[in-house]
Amino acid sequence: MPNPKFDFDTIVDRRNTNCGRWDTMDKKYGSNELIHLGVADMDFRAPQPIIDGFQKCVDHGIFGYTDLSDAFYDGFISWMKRKHAVDVRKEEILFCPRINISSSLSVEMFTQPGDTVIINTPAYGPLYNAIVKNNRNVLESRLILENDRYCIDFEHLEETITPDTKMFILCSPHNPVGRVWTKEELNQVGEFCLKHRLILFTDEIHGDIKAPGIDFISTLSLKEEIRQLSVVAASPTKTFNIPGVILSYLVIPNSDLRKKIQDDIDRIGMHNPTVFAVTAAEKAYMECDDWYDAVIDYINENEAYTRSFFAEHMPGFHIYPREGTYLLWMDYSKLNCTEEEMEKWFIEKAHVGVYMGTVFREEGRGCIRVNIASSRKLLKQAYEQMASVYDELNNK
Repeated sequence: MPNPKFDFDTIVDRRNTNCGRWDTMDKKYGSNELIHLGVADMDFRAPQPIIDGFQKCVDHGIFGYTDLSDAFYDGFISWMKRKHAVDVRKEEILFCPRINISSSLSVEMFTQPGDTVIINTPAYGPLYNAIVKNNRNVLESRLILENDRYCIDFEHLEETITPDTKMFILCSPHNPVGRVWTKEELNQVGEFCLKHRLILFTDEIHGDIKAPGIDFISTLSLKEEIRQLSVVAASPTKTFNIPGVILSYLVIPNSDLRKKIQDDIDRIGMHNPTVFAVTAAEKAYMECDDWYDAVIDYINENEAYTRSFFAEHMPGFHIYPREGTYLLWMDYSKLNCTEEEMEKWFIEKAHVGVYMGTVFREEGRGCIRVNIASSRKLLKQAYEQMASVYDELNNK
């Protein structure tokens, strides 16, 4: 049942706020009449303790240089222990503004130009770009379907790894396919990295967003030998809908690896957080558990609603199981449309914006990614617009 204390049903107008999800996508498609379900942030107001904390900063009126406080570390350490049963030590933690930055820095620090880095495909674009834009080669490890569930193809990895492979970039939970890797799978990744002496960079930004009955396992919970080759990126920004604050954590148990990243962060002058970042971290991790529980329930209910609606009105879309993230990965291959035809249908007929599969490399062709972290009223409107022109796809 919805928690009456929190209102996720009200549609908040985000246009004309320089919003990446709405204003930027309006510009891309040349229309302000689309419902955007693409960019991965929530359409919900942030938890009130965070808003109140920001207001206190604003009322103070001075926005000077800001340093990290004990609360910045303590909140994250407490959260990881309470929610994921993981012990993190303060000295293992580094501040980095964004995970996209930390992935690029890690590639730069732990590999050389011309080295090879592994990434699973379909792949989140910025993680892929962290490899190619640093002039490294990509070993695309295609996820394979087993019983309607995406899995890592370890046999293919062993067959294709090259001597110049130095790093494995893992997205956990996986964006876009929504898998939450099991302990067994993570151990297999870790043992593979140990065997081939690879650095394991894990993006865990979606780790708090999980479906009912699913346990998220952090790489930090694996055995110490794997922890010592791991660089783990985490953030409250997806969980509490504050990506505009620009805030993330790097957890690096190995002191030598940690020093390399810290030195590079210092070199490029990204060691200071914004004046709002420390407040955001403290409030999110220490005062917003009830909001977090409620938003997870609401997202899970949105998924149930989405599956029911599509099964009844648009059965040509197959929705893969969602274990984590607030994103649904849908296959439209039964509809016999090219990606270009499908995107045109979404924009020109249904007036709904989603992410087309090839945004996540060629392995995503034939699929779309849909963000369900919005008011159910908004989702209903979007789905009804799609259903009203669905026959134009089905009768193609």
